[in-house]
Amino acid sequence: MKNKDVGDGRCIAEIKSPAMICAEEIQSNLEPEFPSFAKSLVRSHVGSCFWMGLPGMFCKIHLPRKDTTITLEDESGNQFHVKYYADKTGLSAGWRQFCSAHNLLEGDVLVFQLVEPTKFKIYIIRANDLNELDGALGLLNLDAYTKQSDADDAETGPTVSKSTKRKRPKPLPLASVRKKNKRSGLQILSCNVGQPAEQSENDSEEVGSEVLEGFKRTEYAIQFKDITSFENILVDGLVIDPELSEDIRSKYYQLCCSQNAFLHENIIQGISFKFKVGIISETVNIADAIRTCKLTTSRDEFDSWDRTLKAFELLGMNVGFLRTRLHRLVNLAFESEGAAETRRYFEAKAERDQTENEIRNLEAKLTELKDASKTFGFEMESLQSKAETNEFRFEKEVKAPW
Repeated sequence: MKNKDVGDGRCIAEIKSPAMICAEEIQSNLEPEFPSFAKSLVRSHVGSCFWMGLPGMFCKIHLPRKDTTITLEDESGNQFHVKYYADKTGLSAGWRQFCSAHNLLEGDVLVFQLVEPTKFKIYIIRANDLNELDGALGLLNLDAYTKQSDADDAETGPTVSKSTKRKRPKPLPLASVRKKNKRSGLQILSCNVGQPAEQSENDSEEVGSEVLEGFKRTEYAIQFKDITSFENILVDGLVIDPELSEDIRSKYYQLCCSQNAFLHENIIQGISFKFKVGIISETVNIADAIRTCKLTTSRDEFDSWDRTLKAFELLGMNVGFLRTRLHRLVNLAFESEGAAETRRYFEAKAERDQTENEIRNLEAKLTELKDASKTFGFEMESLQSKAETNEFRFEKEVKAPW
């Protein structure tokens, strides 16, 4: 069985995360007779309801039509049993245990490979790992492994399976793929852009060839000093106008002007056009966030920006000046003399504001209660004479002789 794009669960978003790109390359190297899909984890998968929805078309084609128990096997051979709900096409009971055992986080990507009718082999690509050099290398040429496999196949010749029984595939851990890449040298990576599941195989090839035209690296014939407008900025020889808003392009041009260079000029070969555009967009977003940050901005936010910029820097993006500014701001906000007192001042200010707000709420409630008391008093005065008369009659009847 060939691993078609139909129901494989690949992300159709225009801009893919590094983890998803790496996952799809790993997926492309798996044995094609075992269907597979890649799934990016969101908060509901790992932190709230612990529900893992699977691609509907994949489930319809490959999984049982009734509720059953599914086995998940990680790269170490550890197995976990989870409940699969056919109507909802998702995993529930037991999924939380799998997440906890592997410390899965939002942004991580899993490759599910169906090796038996009710058994998945799981490959984990961690988003945080790709912020280190090893992760950046992981984005490079996983097709070296594919080329080697193709060469081996060419030597042995095509084989026809006489048995319809599935064979268990050999594990393909991320580390082993990286190891092969390091031995083979860095090659150019051709990343597929997500396509609708309904596209035919021929359509996929045609779209792929068109997209790859934009992936070819071209030497910059124009020097930055010759650039007079953000409209002239090119990525791989392509104008980025259709991909980014005018505001993003204008801000990116200003960042380039500050360094008198194209920030993306030295991005490593093989990164797709759309991924480069995504890097540019996110760089502008982080620069905006740095411009608007306050002393009250959390350390986690600063760290998150720095991790992202570090990943971009490892891929060749010129963002060192942004990281330098971030580090200075972090030092002033958290590590310099008086930083603790300053943050405590803002914390005390926030607590005072909260207390004053509670006082205002209590005062408003007190006023409301006083108004209600006055209303009840007026009502009592209007009814007092009638109530006393009726009470007198009642007491008179109570004390009357038998």
